[in-house]
Amino acid sequence: MNVGRLSCCGCVMCDGRFGVFGGLNNTGYTCDSLVIDNNSATHWEHLPPMHDSRESSACASVAGCVIVVGGRGQKSCELLHEGRWLRLPCDLPCDNSLSNMGSALL
Repeated sequence: MNVGRLSCCGCVMCDGRFGVFGGLNNTGYTCDSLVIDNNSATHWEHLPPMHDSRESSACASVAGCVIVVGGRGQKSCELLHEGRWLRLPCDLPCDNSLSNMGSALL
């Protein structure tokens, strides 16, 4: 990654990149994606920052978007669509014990 971090989440995005979202490092909270190009060269690219700083959240790639929810002290949800973050209109029901959640797409 561009910067190492703790308590981040990650998933394979619809375009084949591996995205790493949130997490704490010495510069704050960031998002990155791993790109593997046609020549098998790999590099990390920055993604735009989320609206809320997230640590120990959950994420999933769904229908061409990435959804990131919860995290330590957070009950909001955000969606990465076409390179920008959008807030989802409803929050999780509570803001305690919503960290270190797993995620899966069924």
